Amino acid sequence: MNAPTPPTILIADDHPTNLNVLFEYLSAQGYRVLVAEDGRGAIEQAQYGQPDLILLDVMMPGMDGFETCEKLKVTPETREIPVIFMTAISETAYVLRGFSVGGVDYITKPLQREEVLVRVRNHISIRLLQRELKAEIAVRQKAEQELREINAGKDVFFSVLAHDLKNPMGGMLGLSEAMVDTMPPETDATVRDMAVEIRNTARQVGDLLFDLLGWAQMQLGKMEPKPERISILKQIEFAVALVSMAAKAKKIKIENEVREPISIYCDVRMNDTVLRNLLSNAVKFTPAGGTIRISAEKKERELVITVTDSGRGIPPERLPGLFRLGESKTTFGTLGEKGTGLGLPLSREMVEKNKGRIWAESTPGHGSSFHFTVPLVSA
Repeated sequence: MNAPTPPTILIADDHPTNLNVLFEYLSAQGYRVLVAEDGRGAIEQAQYGQPDLILLDVMMPGMDGFETCEKLKVTPETREIPVIFMTAISETAYVLRGFSVGGVDYITKPLQREEVLVRVRNHISIRLLQRELKAEIAVRQKAEQELREINAGKDVFFSVLAHDLKNPMGGMLGLSEAMVDTMPPETDATVRDMAVEIRNTARQVGDLLFDLLGWAQMQLGKMEPKPERISILKQIEFAVALVSMAAKAKKIKIENEVREPISIYCDVRMNDTVLRNLLSNAVKFTPAGGTIRISAEKKERELVITVTDSGRGIPPERLPGLFRLGESKTTFGTLGEKGTGLGLPLSREMVEKNKGRIWAESTPGHGSSFHFTVPLVSA
């Protein structure tokens, strides 16, 4: 491997003795050293050699050190190079002028080698750290730009999904449900089985599509909550209507124990999605002839909504990961219905967006209860 390039220092001084002493000393310390005898030469060397640090004498013929520094700081190629002034004058006003024109430090003549080396090392280290930071910022800016471009592409992709697939998918679901429900009793068993399979497949694809769209919108920040006042009774009745056909096909009874129109404050669309996901899951994992109950209980400033099924239950070891993406495993319903693996993690994010909590309780062989909270409307 090639050895790293040593830092470069430019020394500008009109005294040859000072130049020689500093040149030999800093070269012996492993630095690459450039020299100039006046301000104009310092500017030319700085532009050409791009040093990491400039040691600049203040009292030089023609263009003094202050003017030289000012010109360096207005030139894009050299404005970021740190400048240390060297001078025999130590009055405060003189020192302050050096800082005002862009200097970073002062060394008083006669020069002490150890002091020069310490200051040079400190400012070289700072300069190298600044370069590393600048390079890191550039890498991150590039990555952020690429991420923005990727997200813009995702926006277009999911927009196409939402507009070009969502409506046809809804139509296909409706048609497949109607096809099975209106099929004459004398229909051939093979044809009936095919119709049922089409309906079940349409349900699975529909669930996956709607969950994917919801998840994508959440991750891209396109679904921010817009809370409003709504009756939980109306929301539950709407959610029950959405899953009624699937429940009817399995002869599952859905009991809505909520009787009063309790007012809650939440994003309607998000809360609809949570209710739909929990009821759909309950239908999938409840055996034919089973029962699903929906209840609600006021607790201080929130309403706890519970969906309880009479299904096969969930093993205790699976409960902690139910609502986490990657840990929520896809399982099959009592009739082989396949889940998307996104429903519960998506529900958790939406519940939390609505300032609520979600959790599950289950006893294997005796069903499961899913609870989530939404804020009550303040009196």
